[in-house]
Amino acid sequence: MKTTIKILTMTTAMLLTLNLLSVNAQTPTTAGVELFCEGTDLNLGAAPTGTEWVVRYSTTSGNATPEETLVLTGGTTIPAAELDNGYYYIATVGDAGNPQICESEWVEVPVYVLQTLTVNFIAEDYCIEDAADQEFTADITTDDAFTDYAYQWYTFDGTTETAIAGATAATYTPDPSIPANTTTTYRLKAGYLVGGLAYCSQVGENDITVLEKPGTPTITIGGGATGETL
Repeated sequence: MKTTIKILTMTTAMLLTLNLLSVNAQTPTTAGVELFCEGTDLNLGAAPTGTEWVVRYSTTSGNATPEETLVLTGGTTIPAAELDNGYYYIATVGDAGNPQICESEWVEVPVYVLQTLTVNFIAEDYCIEDAADQEFTADITTDDAFTDYAYQWYTFDGTTETAIAGATAATYTPDPSIPANTTTTYRLKAGYLVGGLAYCSQVGENDITVLEKPGTPTITIGGGATGETL
């Protein structure tokens, strides 16, 4: 009984360790990670003369080289649809014309595929007297578990976009001096923030109008009581 319990305990510990390794593999900050935007192929380029690429895949790092060899498109490419988070093991071996060339050492390459962002921001037309109280707020959706983002707000005149100095947060306060009856096109670019750089950025855009304050209305009251002489 004690032996059985010991074996079960060791097995459970091993499974927990493997699960932890698997989770740790799925991060854009893994040392030496290669980042890809969703929908992008991994291309190795041409193998050295007389050789061909051999590529294998694992969800975890540091294990024995996986046995299953991936089929590369054109001998160089892992298609985007087949590219996953994890670890790719890459080596060369002699091609059909050079069977005497031995298999090289394996190189472990961690890969993380950043899922596509949808970038919008919450903003609406506003009255000029409320200009000082306005704040636009980023609204970003993604299927990715990684949610550190870089931001930059812009204005756009239909041809040229101009970065707004210092506007690098998830919120932006428009210039309160913009005159009434002015429509400004604002853009927000946002991407995944990894190592101080933005990756796989997308853009959201809105036209915002500053509405003028109407003049004092002329008011005629009807239906009131009428005075009479008794």
